[in-house]
Amino acid sequence: MRLSQSSRVGGVGLLTLVATYGIGRQAYGLFVPTFREEFGLSLDVLGFYASAAQAGYLVATVVTGVLTARFGPRVPVVSGCVLLAVGAAMTASAPGPMLLAVGITAAGTSAGGAWGPFSDVVDNQVPSSGSRRALALVNAGSPVGLVVASLLVLVAGARWRAAWWAFALIGLVAATAAWRVLAPSAAGPVLDRARPELGWFFNGRSVRLFVVTLGISITSGAYFAYAPDTAQDAGLSSWIGPAMWAALGIAGAAVGVFGGGIANRYGLRAPLAVMLVLVGGSTAMLLVAPGSVVAALGSAALFGVGFTTGFALVVMWSQQVFHDRPTTGFTLVIVFSAAGFIVGPSLFGLLATHVGRPVALLTSAAPALLVALVPPSRSDRLEAHDPDGHGDAAPA
Repeated sequence: MRLSQSSRVGGVGLLTLVATYGIGRQAYGLFVPTFREEFGLSLDVLGFYASAAQAGYLVATVVTGVLTARFGPRVPVVSGCVLLAVGAAMTASAPGPMLLAVGITAAGTSAGGAWGPFSDVVDNQVPSSGSRRALALVNAGSPVGLVVASLLVLVAGARWRAAWWAFALIGLVAATAAWRVLAPSAAGPVLDRARPELGWFFNGRSVRLFVVTLGISITSGAYFAYAPDTAQDAGLSSWIGPAMWAALGIAGAAVGVFGGGIANRYGLRAPLAVMLVLVGGSTAMLLVAPGSVVAALGSAALFGVGFTTGFALVVMWSQQVFHDRPTTGFTLVIVFSAAGFIVGPSLFGLLATHVGRPVALLTSAAPALLVALVPPSRSDRLEAHDPDGHGDAAPA
């Protein structure tokens, strides 16, 4: 059976994000309890490790914008997957905290080359009728990666280094697939290389997008770094971390893959507000019943739906605001996302260490809840492609 172009491009994007986002950027929280015990590291130090990975991601995002404009999407995407493989291998072989920090930072940095270029890939390789579906498929790679990471952690058990070696292999597989599908011509013809003026980047439409991106990212960064450790610290067994991430990934992928159909039927405003409330509410939910398996898994599942679908909608919103230069504009969106992911883990780690986890959880939940009050401008709320809500809603 011949795959449609939206499925082909979206499938490669999904695999790429499985490696660089789901594993390289977001699976770190699964290993926080292990790293605390194995290397004798405190919560605030581990928070700075997570923030260092996000800072590397921020730098890589800026470099990716330049590379994509010059060489097309294939070079940064393949480079990101290879960097994940290298970082995972370094983490797997780390004898002490120093190499561990370098490996974690490299793995987290890898995601900077993966997401942004797919805005150009979809814009130039996928028919407009399938673009939202392709973007939703790419975005679903993040939760699918968490499911993969969770399964590998459960299989590896105490042999956590084996899981990281497997992560490295997945990075190489993703690099090979991206190299084959993303041809150098995928960037498409460039009609105007003039540098956009400041008003193109920052205006009434884009500032709303940046504020929402920053808010959801602060909350999400804290959740990804500390949710499993918070559940385990409340007395739950060590398997709760992989179980939470599996629930997060399955629920996120199950709903997030329909992000295009949701936007087609309901637009952006209401669905995005709901997803932001889910992200903030699921973070605060860890306070409701600290020692409850049901509460922990429910929190992870709700967060997975809110995070995956919320960011899928953010991608589509960015395509509306920066329709003439999708990768250039989305690169700036990713910069704000990276800034939030830098702030979130460090903020939580400091508050949890010096004030307590309840305060850290409530403070971390607040940004996503607050930006739920910020709607897209009227011109960016999307017109429905399909009034019946079908069209892009079919899964791959």
